[in-house]
Amino acid sequence: MRRPLFLAALFLVGAAAFRLWSGWGDGVPPGQVSVMQLDTAGELLVTGQVYQKDETSVYLRSVILLESNAGKHSGADSRGEIPCQENIICEIQQAKEIPLGSFVAVRGVFYPCSHATNPGEFDSAVYYRSLGIGGRLKKAEIMAKGNESWPLREGLFRLKCYFKERLYRLFPEKEAAVMSALLLGDKKDLDSELKDLYKRNGILHILSISSLHITIIGMSVYRLLRKFGLPVPPAAVGGSVLLFLYGCMTGFGVSACRAIGMYLIKMLGEITGRTYDMLTALGVMAAVMAAGNPYYLQNSGFLLSFTSVLGIGVVYPVLAPEPGRVHCVGKEKEERLRKAGEALLQSAFASLSITLTTLPVQLWFYYEIPVYSVFLNLFVLPFMKPMMITGLLALGIPGLGVLGWIDYWILRAYEFLCGCFDRLPFHTWNPGCPGVWQITAYYLLLAAGMGIGFFRRRHLRTTEAAEEKASGGRKAGAWLQQVFLCAAVLMFAISVPAANSVFFLDVGQGDCIVVRTASGRNYLFDCGSSSRSSIGKYVLIPFLKYYGIRNIHGVFLSHPDADHINGALELLRTGQENNIRVGQLLLPAVTESARAEQLGEVIAAAGTVPIGYLSSGDSFGCGSAVFTCLHPPEGFGAGDVNGYSECFFVEFLEDDGSFLTGGKRRDVAWTMLLTGDVQNEGEAALLEELCRRDIRDITILKAAHHGSRNSTPQELLSRLSPALTVISSGRNNRYGHPHEELLERLEESGTAVAMTSRWGAITVSFRQGGIAAVPFHR
Repeated sequence: MRRPLFLAALFLVGAAAFRLWSGWGDGVPPGQVSVMQLDTAGELLVTGQVYQKDETSVYLRSVILLESNAGKHSGADSRGEIPCQENIICEIQQAKEIPLGSFVAVRGVFYPCSHATNPGEFDSAVYYRSLGIGGRLKKAEIMAKGNESWPLREGLFRLKCYFKERLYRLFPEKEAAVMSALLLGDKKDLDSELKDLYKRNGILHILSISSLHITIIGMSVYRLLRKFGLPVPPAAVGGSVLLFLYGCMTGFGVSACRAIGMYLIKMLGEITGRTYDMLTALGVMAAVMAAGNPYYLQNSGFLLSFTSVLGIGVVYPVLAPEPGRVHCVGKEKEERLRKAGEALLQSAFASLSITLTTLPVQLWFYYEIPVYSVFLNLFVLPFMKPMMITGLLALGIPGLGVLGWIDYWILRAYEFLCGCFDRLPFHTWNPGCPGVWQITAYYLLLAAGMGIGFFRRRHLRTTEAAEEKASGGRKAGAWLQQVFLCAAVLMFAISVPAANSVFFLDVGQGDCIVVRTASGRNYLFDCGSSSRSSIGKYVLIPFLKYYGIRNIHGVFLSHPDADHINGALELLRTGQENNIRVGQLLLPAVTESARAEQLGEVIAAAGTVPIGYLSSGDSFGCGSAVFTCLHPPEGFGAGDVNGYSECFFVEFLEDDGSFLTGGKRRDVAWTMLLTGDVQNEGEAALLEELCRRDIRDITILKAAHHGSRNSTPQELLSRLSPALTVISSGRNNRYGHPHEELLERLEESGTAVAMTSRWGAITVSFRQGGIAAVPFHR
C-alpha cells in the first residue's frame, strides 16, 4: 500500500485503542475530583465557563467545585475550590440569556451520567464520557455571572435560533424538527416515533451533519469563488472559514468534525498543489480525534462515520461494477438509459459497501440491522442533495420559503417508504450482540474477499489476451469473493447453544425476570418499575435484542401493580414493530370481578395475544424445565392485589432434559421459586401449598415484595432453606427496601443474598454442579 501516512495514522488509532483497553489515563489527576464519583441527588455549587448551550441547558467546562454534600467533597472544608475532571450540563430555564464564554456560578441537584446496569442497555456514562461530560445539575440556579463572552460564538448561536424559528414557520412541527436536525444539527425536538422509524429502516444517518453538507457548502463556495477569478489560496480559505463557522453553529458533532477536517486537508492539498487522497485524510482525522480523546472509540457516531467512509474508499472500488456492465443497444435515448442504469447500480454497490463495513458496528451497538436498508437508501439518498439545497435556500434567503414545500413532500415520501419497508417480511435481522472474536473473524474474511477482488481486477486489466480464459477467471474469482463475503456475514449467525439461565434485570423499584431454557424457550415473569420510566423500551427490549431473542413464549404477570406490569405492557404494544413476538399472556385466575376491575388494562394491551389464567396446580414443561403455579387458587380473592400474586416453582432439568417412563421427572439440577409481591393471606396460602406438595430446600428464592419487612417470613425461609435469595429493588428507594428486618432473617437462615440495587442485573445459571450468580459487568 502506497499510503505511509495512512498506515501511520492506523498505528496511532491502535495505540489509542490500547490506551483505552488498558485503562491507562483513566485515573483522576492529583488535586482534582471526578464528578462521576459524586453521589446522586447531592446539592452542588460550582463555577465554570459556558462553552455550549441550547434552549434549556448550558454546558460548563473548567468546572470548579465550591460546595457539595455529594460524596463529602467540599471546597469550603479544604482549599476553597476543587477542580473537576469532567464538564457538567446545567439545566437552566434562562439558558439562552447566558452568553457563551461567560463564567457562572451555579447551584443545583447533581445527577452523574448513569452506567448501564443491564445487558443491552444504553450506557449514557460511556457516551457522555466520549464528549467529556460527567453529569447534570438539575433545578439549577445562576448564583453569579461574569462579564466575559465570545461574541462570534454567541452571534452564531443566535443566528441558529433565528434559523430554527424560521424553520418552524415554514414547516409543520414534525417536519421542522427533522429539517432542524438536518440543517442545524439540533435533534432535541425530533419526534420519537419518527426517529425510531428512521432507525429501524437504516436511514437515521440522514439527520447527521456529514460529508454531504460539506460538499454542498464548502465545495460550492470554493468553486464559486474560483469562478469569480480568485486564486486557489483565498478561495480555499474562504470556503474553509465559512465551513468552520457552520460547524461552530451546528455544534461540531463527531461526524461534522470528521467531514470538516477532511475538507480542510483537501483544501490544504489544493493550496500546496498536492493530490488529495481520501483514505489518507480519513486516517489522519481518525488519528487526531482518537489520540486527543480515546473515548471516541466507544462512540457509535464516531465509529459509524469513519467506517462508512472506509467502505466507500476501500470496499466500493472493489465491488463497484466496471463501466459498461449495463448494455443498451441504440442511440441517444438508449445511451441515457445505460448511464442511468449504471448510476443506479453504482449507488446500490456504494450502499452495500457502507453496509458491509459498518455491519459489526451496527450489531455491537444496536444488535440488529435492517435487511432492506441497502434498497431503501437507493430511494432516499438521491433526494438528499436537492433537499439540502432547497432547504438552505429556503432557510437563508427571504422570499424563497416556498421551496420548503419540496422538502416537506420529500420527507413525507421518506416516511411513507419507511412505513412500506417496515411491513415487509424479514424486515430486521437480529442475531444479537456479536463477540469480539466474531467481529475479528468478520473483518478478516471481508479483507480476504476484498483482496481477492482487488487482485482479480488487476489481473484482468493486465491480461487482455485469451478472452475466454479471462472470462472464466472473472467468474471463478467473483464466486470465490462472494463465498468469503457470505461467510463473513454468516459469522454473526453463529450463536452459543442455549442453557438454562435466569436473568433478574435491574429495573429500579420493580421486578423483571427473564427465563431462558436449554430447549430454546423464553419466558418473562413480570416487568415494571415505579422509579424508572419506559422500562420496556429502555431495558427489556434492548435486553431481548442483545441476546437475539425474537420470541417470548409466555409473559406471566403476577398482579397488576405498575411496578410489575408497565414494562410488559410496552412489550405487548410495541413488540411487533421491534420484531419480537409474544406467544401468550398468563394472568392469575382470580375472581371474574377482579379480572374486569383490576386486570382490564392488561387484557386490553394484549391485543391479539392469547390470554390464559393460571391457578395453583397448573403445570407445564418445555423439555428442559417444568413450571408449576403454586398460587393463587382458582377464584382466590384478596383485599390487596399483592395477595393474589402469581407464584411459580421452576424445576430446571439437567442438559438432556430426560424423563422416566410414565411421565415421572428425573434429573432436576436446580429449583427456583418466584413470588411476585405475595404477602399476608396470600403468603399463608402459598406456604400451605408448599407443604402439601412437600417442596423444600430450593436453590433460588426471589424475595417477595422487593424485600419488604412484611414478606418472606421465618416460617417460609425455614421450609425453603434457599441457597440464594435475590432481591429486586431500586437504589435509595423511598420505601427503604430491602428492610433491615428481612435482611436479618435472611442472614440467620444462612442464604446468600444478591440485590439488583447493588449488583445490577443478576444472571443465574448452573455450572459444574453448582449455581453461579453473576452480576452485570460493563
